[in-house]
Order: sequence, then C-alpha cells, then structure tokens
Amino acid sequence: MTLGAYGPLTVDHARAMALTKLGAVVQGQDPLDERQQRQYVPTFGTYSSEYLEAVKRRKKQPRHDIRYLAMADEKWKRRPITAITPRDVQSLMLQISERGHTTANRWLASIRACLEEARRQGLIPFNPAMDIQAFRENPPRARVLDNEEYTAIVGAIEEISDPFVRLAFMLLRNTGARKSEVLTARWEHIDLAEGRWRIPSPKAGEPQVMPLDDDTVELLRGAERMGSWVIPGRDPNRHRSDLKRPWQKIRKATGLHDVTIHDVRRTFGLHVTQTSGLHVASRLLRHSDIRVTEKVYAPLGLAELREAMGATQRRRKKVVEGVRSRSNKDKE
Repeated sequence: MTLGAYGPLTVDHARAMALTKLGAVVQGQDPLDERQQRQYVPTFGTYSSEYLEAVKRRKKQPRHDIRYLAMADEKWKRRPITAITPRDVQSLMLQISERGHTTANRWLASIRACLEEARRQGLIPFNPAMDIQAFRENPPRARVLDNEEYTAIVGAIEEISDPFVRLAFMLLRNTGARKSEVLTARWEHIDLAEGRWRIPSPKAGEPQVMPLDDDTVELLRGAERMGSWVIPGRDPNRHRSDLKRPWQKIRKATGLHDVTIHDVRRTFGLHVTQTSGLHVASRLLRHSDIRVTEKVYAPLGLAELREAMGATQRRRKKVVEGVRSRSNKDKE
C-alpha cells in the first residue's frame, strides 16, 4: 500500500508508518482493506436498493417505501449518499408537495427512515432529513351517516339483486370490517357454530378474530357457497375484486353522492361507541390504538355530548338529593 508522497513524507517517517502497518498485519488486521472501506461511499441509488431489499423482508406492505424512495431516486440516484444535505431534502420535499401535503409528508417519513438506517450503519455522519418539518395536513375524514342516511343505505342494500354483492354490503354494515377483508373472506375462516370470523391477514398484520352476531350468522347460513370465497367473482375460483359499480348505484339511489364505503365502517364505530363505549368500539374495529377510534371512527357530535352531560347532571342531582335526604332523617 502507498503511504504517501516522497518529499512531504520523509524516509524516517515512512519507515515508522510502515512498522505500524506491519504490526497491524501481525495482529490479523488489513490496513489497506480498512482504508478502502473508509473511502467507499455508495450512491443514493445503490444504497436505497439495498435498503429496500431489507424493507421487503421486514414489512408486510413495502409498496409505499418503494414508491416514495423512487421519487428520491429520480433526483439523487447517482449522488454519493454523503453529499445529500438538509437543503436537498427540503427542496425535493417542496417539489413533491405539489402533489399534496399528505404525499410530501409520507415521502419525508420514508426518506427519513432510509437515511437514519444509513447513519446507523456509519455511511453518513448525520441524518439530513431528521430536522425537516412536515407540512400541516387537513384533519382525517370523519364523515358518518345520520339515522336517515343510514336507513336509506340499508334500504338500497336490500334492493341489490346480485346475492353476493348484497351479502358483501351486509357484512360491511353488520361487522364494520374493511372492504378488503370482506372481499377476501374464505369460508374456512368462518365458524358459524361459534359465531367467529378469523381474519388471517388484516391491516394490522396479525391474525385477528371477529365475533359475529346472530343476525350475521343466519345471513351467512343462508348464503350460497361457490368455492372457497364468501364473495366470489365471475370466476368462482377467485374472489370479487371491488364494489365500485354497485356502490355508485347505491349512492345514486339514495342521493348520498359524497358517502364512501369506508364511511359505513366509520358509522359502525360510532354506533358501537354510543351503545357500548369507546373501548368496545376500538376492539371491534380492531385498532391497535384507541386514539384512532376516538379521532376518526367515533366522532361524537354535539347532541351526544349534550346527552352525556345531561345524564351526568341528572346523576349528580340524585347523589345530592340522596345525601340531603339521609342528612334530614338523621336530624329528625
């Protein structure tokens, strides 16, 4: 290995350095290999490809990381990863924000995780995305159906002629399950005797069991079975892929043009909250964090809050009246 240029590096100094390097070799080290490793700096494109391979093995759904890192690859593919600065991250984030603040924020989260792993591996001294602030986003959709709207939706579902499409919407209405869970439900995962539905691969990533009420059990008992899928497609060997067209017909029939299929799930969460409380609603919706249920799926309105306040006040009055009554009896 070359130690340095003759002139600035004297012979005596070079001999001393050589002895140090030879001593390292005797101890089993490879000074040349260590120096080459320190000099190796991958491009962002090379590193992001390696990082994504690890993400694919670790994550159940890596498609978002693939999408967002591809946006960075368009700009930084050939750039050494050590050359990426906070200003670069901020500039690209501003460009991506033209597609929406939510997209830009999701991109920032992915790139921040990617560069943080590079920092942990010692490829970069610090994470240039760590201190970049996310954009303020609009609050999540909290649309729920009022009683009249819910009744109209139920009526429209009952009028659907296709038995499997009707069954799909009834399951959505009765269980609060996600559309993807209903469409991919298999008969082998449903235990009608015990009233249970095992969802092998929900959004949370772990198998979960959903209870089925008596009405839903009877609904499933009377359903026709064509293969292994509860909601088969035109080919019985495949499940139905979507409900877009029938949902458009429901919206047209009811005049509720702004309602989405997921609003049915959100309404289920509200009804359970009103009946049995937020904790039960969170369990039935199978949320990992009850705050998600509270913020998005169970938005109690002013009427519900007023009723709760009134019920609390009535209970307080009974407490005060009871104490005063006992006190008066004691005086007598």
